[in-house]
Amino acid sequence: MVRPFFELGWAMGVRTGHTGPAMADVPVDRATVASAFVMLLSGRVADRLVLQVARSLDPQHAGPVLWQKVDYHGSLTHRHGSYWVHAIHAHADPFGGAPELRYDLCGIRGVAPVPMVTNVRRESLTPLPDYRALA
Repeated sequence: MVRPFFELGWAMGVRTGHTGPAMADVPVDRATVASAFVMLLSGRVADRLVLQVARSLDPQHAGPVLWQKVDYHGSLTHRHGSYWVHAIHAHADPFGGAPELRYDLCGIRGVAPVPMVTNVRRESLTPLPDYRALA
């Protein structure tokens, strides 16, 4: 999990050393930045102990977690299939009830997530026992 942040720090650090003038205004590539954060998040979420503790604290919540694989079977029939949970959004209830969760699903190309389906309701998902661990 440390390696991607070392690479990101090195890529950013060369911009301030002897190579600074040559690297001025040259951005760090998106894949290096994305890799660092994807590995950090997936490493945390994919830890089975963390998942077990979270589910024991809230046994009623059977929804998927970040970087869990799910089967999508919602209204976009041409998108049915297996994806990874890329984001979870909580939408507030206007009358003070529990928030409604919506999920963004993605495929993975290299280390970069590729958005496939967004704003998915819980009813349209079946969680699978696979978790993305890149570390």
